[in-house]
Amino acid sequence: MRVIVIGAGAAGLCAADALVAAGHDAIIFEASDHLGGRVRSLEGFADVPIELGAEEVHGPDNPVAEAAKALGMETVHHITTDDVLRLDGELRSLDQAQIDPDVKRAFDVIDNLGAYRGENWSAEEFLIRSHFPRRAWHYLESRLGVEHGTTLDRLAMRGFATYQRGWEARETNYTLRGRYLDLFQPMIARLEGRIRLNSPIAAIEWSDAPRVRLQNSEEHAARAVVVTVPLTILRERLLHFSPQLPPEKVAAADSIGMDTGMKIILKFKHRFWEERMYFLHTDGFLPQFWTACKGRSDSAHVLTAFVGGARAEALDNMSVDPVRFALEELDEVFGAKIASHSFERGLIADWGADPWIRGLYSYPTMQTTEAVREALARPLGGKIFFAGEATNTLGSSGTVHGAMETGWRAAAEVRAALE
Repeated sequence: MRVIVIGAGAAGLCAADALVAAGHDAIIFEASDHLGGRVRSLEGFADVPIELGAEEVHGPDNPVAEAAKALGMETVHHITTDDVLRLDGELRSLDQAQIDPDVKRAFDVIDNLGAYRGENWSAEEFLIRSHFPRRAWHYLESRLGVEHGTTLDRLAMRGFATYQRGWEARETNYTLRGRYLDLFQPMIARLEGRIRLNSPIAAIEWSDAPRVRLQNSEEHAARAVVVTVPLTILRERLLHFSPQLPPEKVAAADSIGMDTGMKIILKFKHRFWEERMYFLHTDGFLPQFWTACKGRSDSAHVLTAFVGGARAEALDNMSVDPVRFALEELDEVFGAKIASHSFERGLIADWGADPWIRGLYSYPTMQTTEAVREALARPLGGKIFFAGEATNTLGSSGTVHGAMETGWRAAAEVRAALE
């Protein structure tokens, strides 16, 4: 039975692969010219691939970690206490900084997120009402705001309770020695001839037998359609549905956050930071940098800055070169213009400017509840099915393995409806 899958990201690939394995005639229409969605690697910038999108494996027990193990892909384990924090103008490793009472208080906030049952405040309002000391505020801006692709004023404290397991897994971080996209190569090989690139969908008609219309006016009928587009595409009504989406699904898309954001990737001739450092948490405008080649290369010295939400919007509005801006931040942190003197080259992965992505990944706002994600994931009439990390109801939204889980879930829903 013909099933159309919209999007060749992690969710779309998993859905199509599972459907083909079950004997269905699945075909993927991908709007861009490449596979992987928000999984994208850059070759040639360093002597190892640099991840422009998804980069970390959160925890040792999830589909990404299992796929890496099955393929024999090596992982690099990163220890949180090896991170470096700028505090009172000085750089300190976290194992040293955590004895500071204000930093210890920040650790306590993070450790108790899943148990929070207080008022439905933003993380920023929670810190203000808790009289949290400003000198350690930036560590939470990095660990909570940046980690979720947004800023503390938009991130809901209650949102952590809906995916406590997923948040706790983020305390154990790994990176892959190879390309992240290599995890999906067996699926891609099995789907050969079933993926059409440069094929953006304009509309889905589902009053009777489902039918999709591409932007080039080409039409295709199917027994079912699996929609795996990023949340922003649904939220901005860039995909037309006829009949229109039910009000509860529209409201669900509007109630979940997903902001613009970018990675600023900087390559240096020399390493001027501590060898064991993975994350750098600063008190500047860019709260977080990390060493993109740590444990993967001894000769490539690359720092990646990550920014989303209100800070990414402000950076866009300032009309500054983000690469130069990030270098100036590092010069301020390390002193003596050491970053600028060692700078070799840089680039920007601006996910907000990607016309088929338009942002980073989903996060809980003050309006996001478990019921909201369930409404976003719910099929329509046994014909239209939804997948993608924003539809994950198992506590893993905002992650690659969360997207994979939704692809398999949508495929199971399709099979149940058709068979």
